[in-house]
Formats: sequence, C-alpha cells, structure tokens
Amino acid sequence: MPDELIPEPVGHAAADGETETDTETVTVVGLLADPNLPGELATRLAEGLPQVLAARLDAPRTWEVETVVEPFEANDRGERALDRARERVRRTRWDVAVCLTDVPARSSGVPVVAQVGERDRVAVVSVPALGGVRLLPRVRDAVVELVGRLLGIDAAAAARRPTRRAALLTDPDALGDDADDSDETVLTRRGSLRLLAGMVRTNRPWRLAVGLGTALAGAAAGSAFGLLYSNLWTLAAALEPWRLGLAFVGSIAVFVAWLIVGHRLWERGDPELGLDRLLNLGTVLTLATGTGLFSLALLVLNSIVAAVIIPASYLSQVLGHPAGLADYVPIVVLATIMGVVAGAVGSGLEDDATVRLVAYGHRQRERRDIAARLEAGAREE
Repeated sequence: MPDELIPEPVGHAAADGETETDTETVTVVGLLADPNLPGELATRLAEGLPQVLAARLDAPRTWEVETVVEPFEANDRGERALDRARERVRRTRWDVAVCLTDVPARSSGVPVVAQVGERDRVAVVSVPALGGVRLLPRVRDAVVELVGRLLGIDAAAAARRPTRRAALLTDPDALGDDADDSDETVLTRRGSLRLLAGMVRTNRPWRLAVGLGTALAGAAAGSAFGLLYSNLWTLAAALEPWRLGLAFVGSIAVFVAWLIVGHRLWERGDPELGLDRLLNLGTVLTLATGTGLFSLALLVLNSIVAAVIIPASYLSQVLGHPAGLADYVPIVVLATIMGVVAGAVGSGLEDDATVRLVAYGHRQRERRDIAARLEAGAREE
C-alpha cells in the first residue's frame, strides 16, 4: 500500500499507545486478514467485536475495530505476518494488530494457534488450528483473549467462565508456550485432527465440487453410458453390495490421485520444517471431500435420470424378474462409478487455477516466492 494512503499515526502518539478523550480511553484494534475465508471472518467479526471486547475485558475504555483484507507474504514460521502487523501498528492509529491467516503451522510437532509479539502488541492467529466447526465464535474468542493479553487487561468477571470455549488459548492442559530469546511467544494447542479439520474447512472443498466443469461433462457422458447400456444393468444386478461400495470408494480415490498428479499438487518442501506432510494431508483430505461431494451430487442426478428414462417394465424384461426400487440402486451406483472415473479423466483438462485453489502447497509456494523476492530486494538495497 502506498505511503500516502496510510493514515498518520494517531494511536501511538497518545500516552502508552492509546488516545484519550475527556472521559475514557479509546483503543483501536486492527484486524489484518488474508483474502478468502480469513477475510470473510474478519469482516463479520468486526461488526460486533467492540461490544464483545467491552463485555469481556475489564477496562473502562471505548473500543474501535478496523479491518484490512489483503494478501501478505509469509514464510513457514509466520514472521512476515508479524512484520506486517508491526508496520501497521507503527504507521497507523492501530493500538493492537491481530492477523488472521489460513497458513497452518506447527511448533515441536504441536499445532500453533497464535504467534504473539507482546512488545509491539501484535499477534497472528492460524485459523485452521481453531478447527472446522463454530469457526466464527472460536476466532472471536481467540481475538478477544489475545487483545487482553497484548494490552495486559484481565477478563471481566462476567467473562470468567470455566468452559471449553473460554479455554481456547489458556487451558494449561491444552496450551503450550514456545518462546525464544525475543519477546515473541508461540501459543500451541494439541489436536492434529482439529487442525486437519480446520485446514479442510479453510480450503472450502465445495468450491472444487462446483468448479469442475470439464470433469462434470466427462462424468455426465460416463453416467449416460452406464444408464443407457442394458448389458450393464445385468452386471450391476450381479454385483454384491460390498463390491459396488468398494468400487465407489475406489473411483473417488482415482479422482483424487488424478487431480494430484495431473495438476502437480504434491508438495515436496523442506523436511526439516515438517510442513510438507501436513500440507499434503490437508490437500488430500480437501480433494477427497470435494470429489466425494461431486460424486454424491452425481449419484442423486443419476437416480433422477434413471427413474425418468428406465421403465420398470423394460427393466423387468432385461433382468428376468419383476423389477422394484431395489433393482434401480445398483444400476445407479454403477453408472455413478463410471461417471466419476470419466470425470477424473476429464479433470486433466481443467484450468490449474481452479484446482489449486484448494491446494495448501500451491498457496504456500506463492507466499515463499514473495518472501524470497522481498528478502533478495532488501539485501540488494
């Protein structure tokens, strides 16, 4: 952002970084968020955050919240995000800056919830570490708790509830502090499953399901062949349910593998950082969820088509016995399996950008490239 667009410092010109009015202190909390889900959360959070801060933090002051949504470069330890937050606090009226990012991180093998720079009153929250459900309340709780920590404000009596939600960052059984010689502190919370669920939720796999236009065309062609070719009806009727179920799961696995290989989504990072496995697992789970939703939608569509175009009398003639609803099920499942496999082949023609939206490794590579260019430019200067 050009320097002329950044407001002149106001907050830190006042005593101890806060502006004084005739009656009370005004504290400005800045939310700096990555685009997509973190940005949406920050925008929604800002609407009621001043009231929540006033209710939960024991301090006679007026709260103001400002939100900025912009992509920021980051290395694998989140230092770039903290630097951006420090710059905002120094050069704007913000008294506290909290970054929301979709970058997952670990410290000593434990998921990192937040990284805090207490001297500069900045923090970075890793949204995936908060899990995949009730995300907005969890982000709100984390931000409120971090603001109180950065400003040295205790929780109000009404907010001191011994609940799981209130212990998001402060439960001694779930929280670890990993600090170095600086003032930066890494807040960790055990729960790899929670982190993976948060990564899938942050990736929003349904975008993949609705964005695979070429794959959908291939899936429609494959399904049509399965529904219209009567010899396949007898094959479907002869297959045991476990075979159909195994083939259905296998078709989804083929789809996922085809996407990973065809669009080069597998991450080969620095093994010492320990993030490559995490990123790859998050990508696989996201793709599996997205293709699973795609397959279920195709199954529903094929069920409707089969009910419309396959007369029960003709199906009875082909199968050699009176046909009922149960006879349609294996036909629809087999047609869906064929459609999913055909869709996997068609996905090779998809635009890389559509598929890489749900790949953590690709977004991390972009961030690393930006960070590397900035570091190279700084060395040249």
